[in-house]
Amino acid sequence: MTLVFLFVVLLLSVANGANDNFKGMATLWGSDTLSYRRALLFANAATFAGGCVALVFGAALLKTFSGKGIVAPETLANGEFALAFSIGAAATVSLATLLRYPISTTHAIVGALAGSAFAIDGSASVFSSLFGKAFVPLLFSPLLAMGLTYILWQAGRWMASAPVALAAGPQRNVSIPFSGQATSQLEDKGHIASGLTVCFARGVNDTPKIASILLLSQSLALSKQEIVVLIAFFMVVGGFFFSASIAEVLSKKITGMTPRQGLVGNVVTAGLVLFASKLGLGVSTTHVSVGSLFGIGALSGEARWRKVGEIVLAWVATLPCAFLVAFAIVLLLSGS
Repeated sequence: MTLVFLFVVLLLSVANGANDNFKGMATLWGSDTLSYRRALLFANAATFAGGCVALVFGAALLKTFSGKGIVAPETLANGEFALAFSIGAAATVSLATLLRYPISTTHAIVGALAGSAFAIDGSASVFSSLFGKAFVPLLFSPLLAMGLTYILWQAGRWMASAPVALAAGPQRNVSIPFSGQATSQLEDKGHIASGLTVCFARGVNDTPKIASILLLSQSLALSKQEIVVLIAFFMVVGGFFFSASIAEVLSKKITGMTPRQGLVGNVVTAGLVLFASKLGLGVSTTHVSVGSLFGIGALSGEARWRKVGEIVLAWVATLPCAFLVAFAIVLLLSGS
């Protein structure tokens, strides 16, 4: 049973990497700032770095997504709970990746946690406990990301159009952000740095969520540090080998964008995810990053709203799907 549990959690890590690792680099490939291969390499390197330091920044998330303080101790000690929890999340994320939908691993974990706990003890208290820590942040984070992207872009355009006094000679060329379509090398480097920050933040945010599931096992001869690094490694495996289809959807199918618009979206994403990680709030990097892409699409007028609608429907289905799978697995294991 321990080996099966370990396999399922590592499968969840691979699926998470395939579905999520490229999200910070989507604007860089989408705006043709980087090639796909370079963006993929940067995305996975930054994600692994974030995963390795998750113990420093993600301690609150380790507690929240382990179920401690949310699920009764006797339920946490139940082997059926841990296995159903992991299967529900892994199956949901894997299916979404195969169908090319960028969904929230956080949503899948929350749904599976609630479904397996409810199937075992029948208590609805888990829903009220998860509401403030997970449901509310998951609901509002994409709207906040979309709004902040819009506001920052419009503020940048207003500042660029305001009169600027430049103490420069007639031969000096000065690039003013947001004033045109061409970007300087400095802006491109800033865009790349913002993408790396998003991927790093995603590693910080998601690694402890998955590691918390594996920590439920009492029979694994691994330390907390080893578990976190193991999860981060398998996230990179998934991101490096299986993320091409999701990367195309994120970069090419949601909206057209300029490098400057991508930079603003990445800054919003990185800031929100790192802030939420520090507070232990279960925001989804997917919801935040794709919410920023929605904001870019609204700004540019190039949003593919049909694809946006499909993604939103996939988001709506994620939590109940994970809940039902985990619930069914508990019933199957218990013979009910």
